[in-house]
Amino acid sequence: MQTINIQCAGRRSIRKTLCKTATAGNIGVILREMMRYRLMIVLLLAPLLVHAWERRTEGGVSLQYEAEKTLNENRYRNRLSLSADEEIRLVGNNNPVSFDRSVTSVGLNYGLLDNRLKAGAFYSFIYLWNGDYLYEMRNRFYFNLSYRQPLDRQWQILWRGRLQTTLRDENIGSYRVNPRYTMKNKIEIRYHKLGTPFQPYLSCDLSTNLNDDKTRYDIFRARIQAGTAYRLNLTNTLDIFVRWDEYRTEDDPRRIYLGASYSMKF
Repeated sequence: MQTINIQCAGRRSIRKTLCKTATAGNIGVILREMMRYRLMIVLLLAPLLVHAWERRTEGGVSLQYEAEKTLNENRYRNRLSLSADEEIRLVGNNNPVSFDRSVTSVGLNYGLLDNRLKAGAFYSFIYLWNGDYLYEMRNRFYFNLSYRQPLDRQWQILWRGRLQTTLRDENIGSYRVNPRYTMKNKIEIRYHKLGTPFQPYLSCDLSTNLNDDKTRYDIFRARIQAGTAYRLNLTNTLDIFVRWDEYRTEDDPRRIYLGASYSMKF
């Protein structure tokens, strides 16, 4: 049987073992096993796909601008920074495009370990078109804790935890839970090859209500986002993404956003 040469990365012992055992017959077996397990995965996910097809889906656009100013940095590269951002969301429901909300945020970040570990406190003012067809103002306070870990020279993984409280206007509507306390956990994996301005990434953000009897300590929302950041220069970055925003409750529609974000650092 003819042996196929494969360039293997890693230690010398692993490379020698792989190159000895990688034959044409073995590769065929591996491909057949991969196809079989892929079919099993599709069959397991089929009920979820049918449920997702039946759910009402809306498209939307998200436009965002971010600015960050370094206030202080010591010799250990611990960094205190002030950040502000503005996001506008448009959705398509009965009308081709309609206003959904604007979110204005400002806060402080403190970075440790060469900015890999960050803690921050923020405030957001939210102006939105709510489910009762009224414009409403909300106030949100949240605390972030994040950690970024390089896996190698090209890959890195990021975790961000967020504890937030949202105050709603009772003059506009009567809410069963007000204020609402929410815990969010986000995992992101990012790829960056030296010498290229692109940084593709994939993230998943899961939300849990902490004071709602119906969904307490259960995940009620999932937000999956895929995109790429394009570094224009040392301080400016353009981010293009697609966001899948899914709620567990049947009344809330699924929303798929096409978005762009422009960020600046000073």
